[in-house]
Amino acid sequence: MKINKLKKDLGWRILDLRKAGGLTHEDLGEKSGLNYKFIGELERGWVNVSLDSLTKIVEVLGVKIGDLFSKDKIPVQKVFVKVLTEKRDFLSRFSPQEIQLIKKALRILNKTFSKV
Repeated sequence: MKINKLKKDLGWRILDLRKAGGLTHEDLGEKSGLNYKFIGELERGWVNVSLDSLTKIVEVLGVKIGDLFSKDKIPVQKVFVKVLTEKRDFLSRFSPQEIQLIKKALRILNKTFSKV
């Protein structure tokens, strides 16, 4: 019974981080080299996951494996900025000053929502 709860909790954590990074199942699957259907099943707690697969997932999400099992909140800014830096074409639309403003806004949002 505890195993099922652990799988579901892990799945929810991955789901939260994936969404915080603005990634779809397909995005996370493609970047990690895993099947997008497997990602969905993992997030629902339906499948077991190997350490190799978890390593690939956290690499894409820009977090540590331990973060997946921690109750601590992961700053959205950390995940979002990692995704943005990988999408250079998206960032090229903004000047360095605008990028700094985006980062500042994300820091403010993190502070605001960490109190909720």
